Amino acid sequence: MDDLKLLGTALAGPDPSADAVDRSRHRLQNTMRGGGPAKPRRARRWIMAGAGLTAAAAAAAIVVSDLSAPDSPAKKTTRKEQVLTGPQVMLAAATTAEAKPATSGTYWHIKTIQRLGKVTDTGETWFARDGRTWLSAAPGLVSRVGKRSVLREADLGIDDFQRLPTDPARLKAALLKSSTTPAAAREQPQLSTINLLQAVLSETPAPPKVRAAAFRALAGMPHIDNLGKTADGYRLKITYMSDDGTRADGTETIVVDPKSTQLRVEGWAGFGDGDLPVGPSQTTSGWTNDLPGRLVPWSAQEPYIKKQNEQLKAQHH
Repeated sequence: MDDLKLLGTALAGPDPSADAVDRSRHRLQNTMRGGGPAKPRRARRWIMAGAGLTAAAAAAAIVVSDLSAPDSPAKKTTRKEQVLTGPQVMLAAATTAEAKPATSGTYWHIKTIQRLGKVTDTGETWFARDGRTWLSAAPGLVSRVGKRSVLREADLGIDDFQRLPTDPARLKAALLKSSTTPAAAREQPQLSTINLLQAVLSETPAPPKVRAAAFRALAGMPHIDNLGKTADGYRLKITYMSDDGTRADGTETIVVDPKSTQLRVEGWAGFGDGDLPVGPSQTTSGWTNDLPGRLVPWSAQEPYIKKQNEQLKAQHH
């Protein structure tokens, strides 16, 4: 199949699944990088060393309202500000997450905005508790699609997230057990675990104590540096080492806000295929009681998707 046919297969049928849309987009992104067939999301970029919780003892000393970063501009103040490491930023977010009240609603809503060169791709999904699913790929239009998991990486329904362990080690084990790519989880368990932890924080209705456990598990990652404050938190750089630990295979940049406990992936570099030509992406999620937009058959969204496909193909050439 021509990888540049972004949604060719997905649009061939009367009601393509949302996964078909996702897979086609990832195939195109991989082609734009000059690589081969698409691999599981993010897996090609992440090589992890062992992760512990050696930074946990620092959590008690962190006051979220007084956070500062190593390279923040000097502020006029009479008191010395706390300078945090990357793991301490994660632990501060864990402390805040644990204290937040649980929320609920009719639909769990996920919205992802991703820039692909000059094209901005926006996707929204709504999940009802009984598994019903709606998807929006064209602005203002919403379509009922086949049931799908909240996470592509894990076979977990909305209510399953409420029952996840609140201990970091047990949470990692439970997420690996739920992986939809068991072979990858067996062969690269640390890589798969980190993928799942970040997805839990950015895309799922996990309760406060589970979110706190996910942040504490991430705080144990090695080679994580605080690059300084941004408008929406702290920019952290994770350096991923080769299997033998002798060289850096690539880096990932994420932004974590210890006050709102939001985590987003900003971009990647290296990993054998050069800088990623996909711009910063932003994923937001939360409960809502409404399906905003006009309900239409999936076929009504196809013209917009086809137009995006043509723009991406022209951009590639």
